[in-house]
Amino acid sequence: MKLNQTFLRSALATAAAFACATSAQAATFRGFDGTSLLDNVTLGNAFRPPDTMGAVGTTQFLESTNGSYTVYDKLSGAVQQRISFGQFWTNAGQGGAPNGDQRILFDHHTNRWISIGFSDSVSDINIAVSDTSNAMGPWKSTKFTGFAGGTADYPTLGMDKNGVYIGTGNFKTEADCPPGFGYCGASLFVIPKSDLFGGAPTTANMSKFDSLYPAVLDRGFAIQGAVNWDKTNNSNTGKFLGVNVDTFKDYNFYKVNGVNAAGATQTASVSVGVAAYDYTKPARQPDGTRVVDTLDERISSNVVESNGKLYAVHTVTPTGTDHTAVRWSVLNANTGAVIEEGDISGGGFDYFQGSIAVNEYGQAVIGFNRSGFQQTDLNNDGLSDGNITFMARAFETDGGGGLDQSGADMLLKASSIGDYHCSTRTVPVDCRQRWGDYSAVSLDPTNHRSFYAIGEYSKEWAVLPGFTTTERATWNTYIAEISMPVPEPETYALMLAGLALVGIASRRHRKV
Repeated sequence: MKLNQTFLRSALATAAAFACATSAQAATFRGFDGTSLLDNVTLGNAFRPPDTMGAVGTTQFLESTNGSYTVYDKLSGAVQQRISFGQFWTNAGQGGAPNGDQRILFDHHTNRWISIGFSDSVSDINIAVSDTSNAMGPWKSTKFTGFAGGTADYPTLGMDKNGVYIGTGNFKTEADCPPGFGYCGASLFVIPKSDLFGGAPTTANMSKFDSLYPAVLDRGFAIQGAVNWDKTNNSNTGKFLGVNVDTFKDYNFYKVNGVNAAGATQTASVSVGVAAYDYTKPARQPDGTRVVDTLDERISSNVVESNGKLYAVHTVTPTGTDHTAVRWSVLNANTGAVIEEGDISGGGFDYFQGSIAVNEYGQAVIGFNRSGFQQTDLNNDGLSDGNITFMARAFETDGGGGLDQSGADMLLKASSIGDYHCSTRTVPVDCRQRWGDYSAVSLDPTNHRSFYAIGEYSKEWAVLPGFTTTERATWNTYIAEISMPVPEPETYALMLAGLALVGIASRRHRKV
């Protein structure tokens, strides 16, 4: 079809005017402190990294860390309940001594919570579902064996209207798996949604898909099932994304059909080529050390499906640079083809531990950490600019489905120290301090223009109760509500007319 060029130019101008109008209405935020290492020590737990995780519900925010579950009033930040993770799983019916790696989602389809994590054995995965929208319970639970005799590591959690998706990375001893590695492959577990939310949770109809290493490499590492809150989408197909195990340089994309019953089937995997990058490196700090472990290239946070597209972020070192960046990718949710990619990077900083959420209006928020050698204080907050900082960036989707930054980066919370190390201030050369491992951005189910981000920062060193001789860096978490603007009705109508034409042609390009 040949478009009238005058009309097309008018449509383009309308879309550009909308972009200017919305960017002029900057996103705003407010926040409150979450759980800290000191909070968990009082509950008998002193774990690092925290595996920072949380989600927002109708009236509450629920946070889990390696050691506790905490319920907050989502508006005031007031703590309504903080219990050890052992107590949480005992209350839910599992008992024992859980081993962490928890994930949380609030299901917009049923207005109920779901959480997963290690059981008392790292071979097994617990699943808990709340009876109501109240995160303080009651909860019901079940568990299943993820990787018998080994570790079903780094369990992931995704869901949509019909299915719940859990991925694991499977490890045993070097004798059991490739020598020197101990990685045995990945598994994906697909559970009909009604089996978990319809009464007593059960995995009787669960479908399991194994991707053995080194024989099979095409399903990815840290498999993420897409989170999709579209209530009009009746598709019985889940979408999945992982980072290629062999190269760590591409995505693997595939689907699972028939997720709402036993016998779900997996499609072939598509290798999705992305812009080149190198393996991640430790992040810098103002004290001159480079020991903060930025994890690796895995997708550590939820993949989101919205308006026919998949959105994902992970940490990379762009080729030709020596600084880590948070890379975001937009893919076609049907084919896996890359529509657009971009990096949150620059300024001589390292960027890491990203997470994303996207609403149906084409607005997105990415939360992330930033740090560097910088000892300047350009923002006049009394802290070095290079201190590890929890930040967020807002975006609007453009006509091709890509992301355009909206407003300036938001500094949500800065660490008050510039030397987050292992367990001593005398830093060995090989000392690398694990950071975060998880973070999350979630949509408020009562207002999808409200995004809640949770991430990690650090405070002054402290002698923890029970540790009389060793000082340890203390991690803390922070929760921020980021409110995106609502365009004027007239502007929104014009935007729809303009972008309908602009969006005829999809494109693939890079943004920095």
